[in-house]
Amino acid sequence: MGPDQFHESRSYSASDLSSKSSLEHSNKTNSCADILEKSPFLKNAIIKDSVPYQDSGILKRFAPGQSSGYYSRRFHPRQYHSLPHHYKLPILNGQFLKEKARENDGIQSGYSTKLTLVLDWFKGFNSDQKNKMLMLLFNECEQPQNHLLSTLLQDKLHMSCPPNCQDFLLWLPTVLAYKILSYLDPVSLAKCSQVCKYWESLSNAQFLWQNLMMQPTWKLSQSGHFQHLRQIKQNSEGGKKLFWKKIFADRYRLHRNWLRGQCHVRTFEGHTQGVSCVQFDETRIVSGSHDKTIKVWNIRTNSPWSVMTLVGHSGTVRCLHLMGNRLVSGSTDQTLKVWDLSVQDEWSSIACKVTMVGHTDTVRCVQMDMEKVVSGSYDNTLKIWSLKSGECTHTLRGHIAHVLCLQFHSNTLVSGSADKTIKVWSLNEFRCNATLYGHQDAVTCISFDEQRIISGSLDNNIKIWNLTSGVCLSTLDWKNSEGHTGVIRCLQANERRMVSASDDRTLKVWQLETNTGQRLLTLRNHTDGVTCLQFNDFIIVSGSYDRTVKLWDFSVC
Repeated sequence: MGPDQFHESRSYSASDLSSKSSLEHSNKTNSCADILEKSPFLKNAIIKDSVPYQDSGILKRFAPGQSSGYYSRRFHPRQYHSLPHHYKLPILNGQFLKEKARENDGIQSGYSTKLTLVLDWFKGFNSDQKNKMLMLLFNECEQPQNHLLSTLLQDKLHMSCPPNCQDFLLWLPTVLAYKILSYLDPVSLAKCSQVCKYWESLSNAQFLWQNLMMQPTWKLSQSGHFQHLRQIKQNSEGGKKLFWKKIFADRYRLHRNWLRGQCHVRTFEGHTQGVSCVQFDETRIVSGSHDKTIKVWNIRTNSPWSVMTLVGHSGTVRCLHLMGNRLVSGSTDQTLKVWDLSVQDEWSSIACKVTMVGHTDTVRCVQMDMEKVVSGSYDNTLKIWSLKSGECTHTLRGHIAHVLCLQFHSNTLVSGSADKTIKVWSLNEFRCNATLYGHQDAVTCISFDEQRIISGSLDNNIKIWNLTSGVCLSTLDWKNSEGHTGVIRCLQANERRMVSASDDRTLKVWQLETNTGQRLLTLRNHTDGVTCLQFNDFIIVSGSYDRTVKLWDFSVC
């Protein structure tokens, strides 16, 4: 069978016939193998149908059930059909290729003409028209074009610009630059100093960091602020010039330590029984104990032993208040004593100056100012004493059980009692103005300011009250607020935070920026219930039934 008879062995599609006709027209003497080599789609179709071929052009098929022979289309026509039409590209059609080439030439010629026309127009535009055209073209660009633009213009955009032409602060007046920097947070302002020399000079301006320290987040109490400045001056070489950026860095670290609970704990040992009350100032800690003594400890040394021991009470020392060199103490022996703690290098005047007698039961709480002492007792009364003479001037009656805690500011006194109530007294009129109900057990500790009262109780809860209306704003319990699991023994609060202590051996720090109260951290170091505490912006001092006094220092970490 020759090449001319090849078409009789099987049927072809239209594209196959077109290809075959083109091959016959070019060279009728070619063999079947030559045709297949020049027609890849025919060869692929034959290979796809598993058809062996030889140079003679004979296509041998094996029909089902037969050993050999020619296999025509009547056996499984769909299985041995040629390739789908979309696989049969007319790559061998010379006329088609020529038409495509002419079409591409036409497109290229049209593109060149249009491009030349656009460039001629662009050259005739003024500056504004060129800018508008570039904006329109830029909006039509996609990622490849944007990448090309960035590559081409990288070295040309700022070729004729002055140094640091992209620095917006350099072009602004200094006053405006400072105004912009004043809105930055501390971290961003510190990073600005790393940009360049000019930014460093701007961001290190003294007043920027001084203003940051006055913001509520970083502001200390008035006494804490001046104490911090005194420490900075003492540690500085000249002792005169203050670098506010460095001072703010200390404030920032202090704030971070309070949030994370990072502090150094020092332990003072010396009492033979549980510690019931503590007070401190910048140089010393004073603690009272069930062993009937008062011990004074030096904060500035690392010695865990007391500097001195005050002996005078015949019963447990239940309460203390320290103000300057004056200390007042109350005891189960029903008396109050006023001590002078003045100490000089040459002499010491430590002694009991006044003993106040008048209560008929344990003196449980006490506070003083420059003129008077206010005390609360298990005899259900509060007494006001003259600090100078030691005489009782007024007695406030209203509670029907032991008075366990008190605090006064100016002419307002707040007291808590075992009768589960809180009373607000006027020190001008010496009468009770309001009584707050809400606790389910005795009120053991209290703290208040111009807006709210915070109280702790034997019911394990802490409550926040509105001072004006007497409404309970929030209750901090174990279940809903991660509060204490034991009796609340003591607490203290300022404008920003509150610290509480409990029989569960922990101290908890709370955020008070809102009236809901949020627990920030829990401090664990005591081995028994915590009975008393006091804190300022830098440290917490606590006492416990474990007979130790601990100082939690947040300023050294």
